[in-house]
Amino acid sequence: MHKRYLLWLVLLCCLTLLPAIALNWMLLKNEGDVPAMSFEASDWQQRTHGITFTPTLGNNGFFKTLRLNDRLPEIDTVIFGASTAMTIDNSMLPEPWRLYNFTQSGSPLRDSIGQAEYLAAHAPQIRHYIIMLDWAIDFIYEPEPVVTKDLALPDREKSLHAVPEHSFIQTLQEAISAPRMTKLWKILTDIAHAADSHKAFREYFLQIGSDEYTCPAPDQAYLGKDFGVYNRGACNGFRYDGSATFSDYTRVDNGQRTIVAALASSSMYAHALQHTQGVPDKMLFDRLAALNTRLKAQGSQLILLNPPLVPGMQRAFMEHPQLSLLLARTHQELDRWAKQQQVTLADFSESEKYGCSYDEFLDAHHAVKSCYQKIFKDFWQKNFWQNDFPANEVPSPHKDRQAQS
Repeated sequence: MHKRYLLWLVLLCCLTLLPAIALNWMLLKNEGDVPAMSFEASDWQQRTHGITFTPTLGNNGFFKTLRLNDRLPEIDTVIFGASTAMTIDNSMLPEPWRLYNFTQSGSPLRDSIGQAEYLAAHAPQIRHYIIMLDWAIDFIYEPEPVVTKDLALPDREKSLHAVPEHSFIQTLQEAISAPRMTKLWKILTDIAHAADSHKAFREYFLQIGSDEYTCPAPDQAYLGKDFGVYNRGACNGFRYDGSATFSDYTRVDNGQRTIVAALASSSMYAHALQHTQGVPDKMLFDRLAALNTRLKAQGSQLILLNPPLVPGMQRAFMEHPQLSLLLARTHQELDRWAKQQQVTLADFSESEKYGCSYDEFLDAHHAVKSCYQKIFKDFWQKNFWQNDFPANEVPSPHKDRQAQS
């Protein structure tokens, strides 16, 4: 009796688990080669100027480097920083400027400086360097050495052959893991509900990326193509100018609750101020000063921006009994340094001053496109052009050129 039960149990497992493992194995084969997907996505975007998603698990530097090299002959402006500035696109900048948004997920200030140093040495056509200064996520305080980055075009053959081979056991462990099984169930559900299930199955399991499709509003003028299995059909990816759509993300629905969480002593924002008492790292800003001097000598300019925070957040920090002193010190140090170096520094932290609302944020420190549009409209008109251009030579922002540069 027990033997028959075990046989039936084994048979049931074979009929359910083995097909699931086989399907996950197919997904891993297509999804596990990040360089291959990045080259495919970059080639496609260069050809179509469409919007593409690459599933790099936050490491989108390889894809962005490929795109930067393709765009270098056409651009004169580069933005460096983390995902907090990913939604800045070419339509927000002055009419003569041609942008590539080189921001990358989790990219700290030290990397931005190293990337800008490389371009200053190798791309004299870049005239405008925009670097984000993120106090809220700790990047201006990190006491880490700055290393000049190599942004040369990666060799295709070497990159494709450098991907480490995973053993049978490693692949099997990944294929049977709970996250993979959860993802597989969602994919199978999507296929079952698709208008053309056979086509959906082919796109998920037999191709490195989806077929081309027309993006939903507001990007319906562009083609989309997704690599990997997340966010299919949403055009949730990067535009031709490097900006991100963030089209499939949820928005803040309770701003006050978000701010209360940010003020907690255990939050990443409080920690960013507490562990250095609000003093930006001197080494980072010494390198920034040297970069600023070099760019001025080359006829280029450095612009530094504090990215927007959810409305009311900075004000709440400035009213906090302990954290207010630390944040005030941060801004005082940054202002003093900027005046000393004669570099443009704009603080967008109080996004409510520009008319941004809670639902224009993904979380406390990620603003979407519409918020940045309001901010830059004010910035170019009031703060920057008045100081740097004669009144009769003030350029105007792009009308509607988010993907053209």
